[in-house]
Amino acid sequence: MHDSGEITAQLNTLWRRHGEARDAAAPSPNGQASDAPWPMVTARAATLNLIAATRSKSDADMVRQTIAELSDIYPSRATVLIADPAQDSATAHGMDVQVDLLEQPATRGRPAIVYECVTVDVSTENERQLASIASPLLVPDLPDFLWWSADPVQGGSLFSELVGISDRLIVDSAVSRHAAGAMQSLLGFVNASGDHAALSDFAWARLSPWRRLTTQFFDVPAMLPILELIDEATLTYANSPTSWSGFTSALLYAGWLGSRLNWRTPGELLPVRGDPNVWRATLRAGAAGRQREVTLTLRPTARPLAASTLLDVRLAADGGKGGFFIVERLDADEISTTSDSPELPSMVRTVFAPIPGEADLLGEELRVFGRDPVFEAALT
Repeated sequence: MHDSGEITAQLNTLWRRHGEARDAAAPSPNGQASDAPWPMVTARAATLNLIAATRSKSDADMVRQTIAELSDIYPSRATVLIADPAQDSATAHGMDVQVDLLEQPATRGRPAIVYECVTVDVSTENERQLASIASPLLVPDLPDFLWWSADPVQGGSLFSELVGISDRLIVDSAVSRHAAGAMQSLLGFVNASGDHAALSDFAWARLSPWRRLTTQFFDVPAMLPILELIDEATLTYANSPTSWSGFTSALLYAGWLGSRLNWRTPGELLPVRGDPNVWRATLRAGAAGRQREVTLTLRPTARPLAASTLLDVRLAADGGKGGFFIVERLDADEISTTSDSPELPSMVRTVFAPIPGEADLLGEELRVFGRDPVFEAALT
């Protein structure tokens, strides 16, 4: 198979065989009823198209496994593209295509779900063919999602061509080896994309409980004035050789906090002298005549609990005299919050917030169709 027509023909053949096998296995009219959930019933996914771009077969296997672990939402057709620098360009046509029907087993209350998966593997010399193959494979009248799982998170003609046929772009900036450059690339994409290809980032999605719990500190009206006194923000982020970096999550959290509180950044985020793994910036906050400095510090940790995002967040108001607020992951399932301020009694609580897996993150993003202005503001 070397073009979309051959791939489509092979998919049609697989569906025919699937139907024949299902009919052959169905019980006879006089047979006993099965206790299995939704016996012999399958549903064909018809929700969305998903294109996933990768740079290696191992990454493609991870993508396929993540798609297989989705729950409640499934692509009608998943097209996994591999532009592998290690691929031998001397293979026939420089391309290897695998076509499958994949099935989510039936559960109580839901039939088995069947969807299509097409994997196209080429050398980087032949990657220009990928967009021309992927485009005709999009099922008409469905939203088109692009999961760009490669590093860098943006760049090259393949990226531009795939974005041009997509409604949504999903990235994970945590995989980037150059976090600051990744943030700049994403901001440039947002500024240039207009109303097309709404952007989302797994690094931002991992922050969901952290942002929610931070906001809850100040839900009580009496606490709102303390927001104008915050002058220290210290974030501990993942920096472990066994997981992706949480540095972009730390940058996004800081960007979110700053955009919500109108903090300004007159200077750069710089490594601390004597400890180049710790980063610090002095920000400005407050209206004219009442300005104050805010010290932002980003500290790395090798603890696995940070899990490609944050381990803890510590906020202080008026040097601690106005209160302090801590959000900290305790284990794989729980996050604790601690608050102490003159306005309210000290409080410690524990919240159920499991570390999300790749399938959890992807499933959430596949439910979002529009732009996220809060995320986009955090990039600035």
